[in-house]
Amino acid sequence: IACFDICFLDFEYHFWCDFITELMDKESARNHISATCGAGWLNLVDIAYDNKPEDIEIIEVFQKYAGLKITYEGENETFQELTDLIYHISQKMCEICGKSGDYTIIDGWETTLCNEHFSTSDAKEKYQTKK
Repeated sequence: IACFDICFLDFEYHFWCDFITELMDKESARNHISATCGAGWLNLVDIAYDNKPEDIEIIEVFQKYAGLKITYEGENETFQELTDLIYHISQKMCEICGKSGDYTIIDGWETTLCNEHFSTSDAKEKYQTKK
């Protein structure tokens, strides 16, 4: 790899990291989760941001495997424990309304929904299990 390629790749990496970090301030994270999942996990997003140490930069907040995932730069054992706890709590909390929920598959997508939102889903294929 030529020097230009390495420098360009380094620039591109930092450009996207800066871009993503900028997008995941608290308001952007809330907007993203609200638009992609619903309002059910917004309290969990608030907890993460309200307890974020100064040396931690949140890169991304998203739904993954029916839970709320938070990726960040920096090392802090307490914050890692908090994000792990948020992920586990979200797997038992309806992502649409915040009520108690269960693992569901809706048209191939893993989600966490309460009984009401599961039953009112107009999905072609759906499956729910108690974890």
